[in-house]
Amino acid sequence: MKRTILPNQFIAVVITLLLFIAGCGPEEEAYEYLSITNTEYVNGTDTDDGMIMRVYTYDLQTKALTKLSDLPYTSQYPLTVASLANDTIYYSGVGKDKGDELFSYDIQAQKTQQLSTGLFAINSIIPDTVDHTLVMAAVKKGERPVKVIFFDQKTQEMNILNDDDLDTTTWEISFNPETSKTYAIQYSEEEQYIHMEQSNKAQTPMVPPNHTIIEIDPISKQTRKVIELEEEQILTLSTRGDQILIATAKHINKNPIKYSMVNIKTGERNEIDLPIKARSGLFLSKDGQGFYFLGENTKANVNQERGIYFYDLKTQQVEAIFLQKEGFINNFILLTNPIKIN
Repeated sequence: MKRTILPNQFIAVVITLLLFIAGCGPEEEAYEYLSITNTEYVNGTDTDDGMIMRVYTYDLQTKALTKLSDLPYTSQYPLTVASLANDTIYYSGVGKDKGDELFSYDIQAQKTQQLSTGLFAINSIIPDTVDHTLVMAAVKKGERPVKVIFFDQKTQEMNILNDDDLDTTTWEISFNPETSKTYAIQYSEEEQYIHMEQSNKAQTPMVPPNHTIIEIDPISKQTRKVIELEEEQILTLSTRGDQILIATAKHINKNPIKYSMVNIKTGERNEIDLPIKARSGLFLSKDGQGFYFLGENTKANVNQERGIYFYDLKTQQVEAIFLQKEGFINNFILLTNPIKIN
């Protein structure tokens, strides 16, 4: 027997179908890309006409390299980060009252805005973390230690971690996209000074002070020590999921460099042998099966150009991403950006 659909039932069916179609519409999926800072001469030969910070992005899916913009190089350390989610480049530049401040450049509107005041230098910038918060490793005017600073992009207010601590300095920071927690390498300025005096007196390579990695909760800003290395410098770190990739050295500004994986929960450390030379810029891939690095590929019979590479931990193969041809690669960062898919 054929079923008859009444008018009200027909309307209900149509509404259900429309809701179903809407539910099957575009969803958001995160994809990863590299944001790269490359400094170059304006005239291509010398500093007579000044220098620029050339900002690139590299799409890890399509392997497309895109030049986003040229920004003036006025800071002590050239640093840019392209947030595709916000269509904005964040960078360090000289402020109105001297010292380096945080700036933003709207890519579409091509407008620049100074976001911070009261800073002296900026070493790291990580955008798109939690609740529109940007995280920096920066120095306040009139102070020496590098602090972890959380910058609210809506209110433009700065929340400085342990603001009253004038001894602990931050070497580098990392954001874990899987847990939304921030990690920082820290050491004592006083201990660093004592070790420097001992080195100068004995005329021997400088032994680093103890270096510690701390975990910072994004909401409460409470900290937890993950690992402390005795008289060993942690040069750089990358956090993904439950692990941290670190590069370390037993003496300041001296080789050899060692690489290790650290379990975030337990602090257990396992050294790994890698055919690379990188003192900064290590970023674990999403699946944890490899990492991107800024440095040199030291494998035999390989052109050892400085650049950004990907190292596959399973195959032990090295892939060149962005080689240093023009200018100087200052830094890069691995970021995620939501896209719409059908």
